[in-house]
Amino acid sequence: MKGFTLIELAVVEAIALLLGGLAVPALRVAQKNSELEDASQSLVSVLRLAQSRTLGSEVASQYGVFFDTAASPDQYVLFRGTTYTVRDVAADELHVLPRNVEMSTITIPGSEVVFARVTGTVLNTGSVTLRLLSNSDKQEIVYVSSSGSIQKTSAFMPSDVARVKDSRHVHIEYAGRTINTATERLRLIFPSLTYEIILSSNMQAGQIFWKGDILVGSETQTLQVQTHRLNDPILGTQFSIIRDRSKNTKALNIEISGDGTGDIIRYDVQGQTTQGASLYVATPQWQ
Repeated sequence: MKGFTLIELAVVEAIALLLGGLAVPALRVAQKNSELEDASQSLVSVLRLAQSRTLGSEVASQYGVFFDTAASPDQYVLFRGTTYTVRDVAADELHVLPRNVEMSTITIPGSEVVFARVTGTVLNTGSVTLRLLSNSDKQEIVYVSSSGSIQKTSAFMPSDVARVKDSRHVHIEYAGRTINTATERLRLIFPSLTYEIILSSNMQAGQIFWKGDILVGSETQTLQVQTHRLNDPILGTQFSIIRDRSKNTKALNIEISGDGTGDIIRYDVQGQTTQGASLYVATPQWQ
């Protein structure tokens, strides 16, 4: 009968141990890379969940995500409210990163993203970079654009510059003055008609929201005026106006009754926009 000698068995065992020793570090690297991939995908999922809850008007609220690098390990919170500071703390959902992963760079102002109702858009755009503590070259970037698009990439951040924008959807920053929604009105000023919107009767979840049709002469004008942010002590108010040229043929100025310095935006018959005369408005931003 033939068998293996002790030397042959020893050689085979040595080879097996050598191969095993080479495989263990590779497995550890793969495990860490997998943790990074899972962490970035979880962040994308939570951001999309916050957007989905906002669009679904759960509890008639907005939802957002706050990124906390002061904690150890780094973490982020899905919260309910217009900002993290004034959120409903009882609704917080905490997500902790693996100990081998950190948020190395956050370009989002205030380290928080809050989604707007109806549109799902965001004001604070930017990115969050996740990387391995053991290998800083291994990174995943999660990017949130102004349109509400949430993307993950390990190479580059997609630019919003090339996206085609027009005056059908406009954002207007209004800062330095508090709007009294109990007494003030929005005025839609057409060439032959002024239409007033009572703010106190057109509020939804703490935001101004009005959508309707107005007969001007013999032609119906259709538009929507709302705020994504109202009387924020730091950022002020952001108006959002949707006015499609196919449904609007008249020139239009929009003003706030309590603002004696001027209107906030002007449209010509072609739908082109001009910054209003108000001291509190910035240049209209096409979306």
